[in-house]
Amino acid sequence: MEIFPHKPTKETLLLTDSFYFLCHSELSCFNSCCRNKHLPLTPYDVLRLKRGLNLHSDDFLSRYTLYRIDENSGFPVISLKMENTGDKPCPFVSDSGCLVYANRPSACRLYPLGRASRITENGTPEAFFFRLDTPNCLGIKEETQWKVTDWIENQGLGPYLEWNDKMGSILFHPKREKGKPLSQGQIQKIIVACYNLDVFREFVFKTEFLTKVEIDNNLVSKAEQDDEPLLEIGLIYLHRFLF
Repeated sequence: MEIFPHKPTKETLLLTDSFYFLCHSELSCFNSCCRNKHLPLTPYDVLRLKRGLNLHSDDFLSRYTLYRIDENSGFPVISLKMENTGDKPCPFVSDSGCLVYANRPSACRLYPLGRASRITENGTPEAFFFRLDTPNCLGIKEETQWKVTDWIENQGLGPYLEWNDKMGSILFHPKREKGKPLSQGQIQKIIVACYNLDVFREFVFKTEFLTKVEIDNNLVSKAEQDDEPLLEIGLIYLHRFLF
C-alpha cells in the first residue's frame, strides 16, 4: 500500500540512510502541509482515529472520509476529507498543531518520507521508502538528522507499518486476477472488514459468521472488545474469501 499525500521523488532510501528534518511552530510554514491534501487512510489509521475520537466507525467514515476506487489496483481507497473552507484545512488541525496527534495517520508520521510497495523479480512484495517532493517545507532545511530506522521509532510507526504490510498481502494476493476489476461485493467486503470495524463486529458476532469461518477462539474472545484482534479477523476473512 502507498503511504504518501505528496509527490514522491525518485530517491529511494534504505533503512540505514539519513535525512534532515525538524518540524516546529517557529517555522513560517508550520501547519501548511495540513491543507488541501489527498491523504489516504489505511485500515489501522481509521482504527486509531475513530477510537481516539470515541466514534462509531460508521460515523467516522461518513463524517471525515472520502471514498474512491484506485485506478491501478482496483481496491477502494479511503481518504481524509478536508474542510470545505478557505485553503481546505485538515479537520483536525489547529493554530497550535494537530488535535489528534497521538492517533495521527501514518502518512503524517512518515512525513517528509513516503512508503510504498513493489513486486520484486521473484514475485514477492517489497516495501521501500523515499523522500517526498516538498519544496515549500522549511523543516527539511533544519540541521536535525535522522536515520530512517530512528524516524520510524520516534514517530511510533511500528504498528502502523506492520498493519499496512498485512493489508498489502491482500493487495498482492496470489489468487488475484491481474486486470480484472473487483466486484461490488468484493469492494464491500474490504470496506466493512478493514475500515468499518464496528459494523464488522456485528457481522462477526450477530450472524452465523463464526460457524462458517474457522477462527482461533482466543482471537475471537479478544475481538469482542478490542479492535486490533477484530481487524486481524477481518484480514483472515479476506484472505480466505475475497478471491
